[in-house]
Amino acid sequence: MITIIKDLDMSEKGDPKDEYLDLCETMRHFGNIRFAQMTLYLAITAGIVTTLFQSDTISHLARISLKIGGIIVTILFWLMDARAMDYWNHFRRRAIQLEKTLNFEQWSKSPADKFFSTTNILKILYILILAFWIITIVLNY
Repeated sequence: MITIIKDLDMSEKGDPKDEYLDLCETMRHFGNIRFAQMTLYLAITAGIVTTLFQSDTISHLARISLKIGGIIVTILFWLMDARAMDYWNHFRRRAIQLEKTLNFEQWSKSPADKFFSTTNILKILYILILAFWIITIVLNY
């Protein structure tokens, strides 16, 4: 099958510009997914924190369960965010390849990654919230 694709001329492969536009749309999709996931994660976390610290009638077992739930939710959303970024970076690398053919520079000339990128800031946030849940368990707060 690979040899068949190599033998096709450009018109039969598809237009690189169409692929590039599709890649940009897909990257926008994964960026929106990250935003939606973070919104949901913060809402769930706020719900757990509110339940834990504004109610005196919750049993010790329920408190521990909610804290462990907070740890599990944090890890799951962190993994989902990392996976969305894996896809986003995959599509960005392909877009950069196509830019050479199309003489575009949207992604190939974008600013270099810094330590304070959105991805790194979110990693720090996940680490801090994970540490919060662990501390509440250890200190029995």
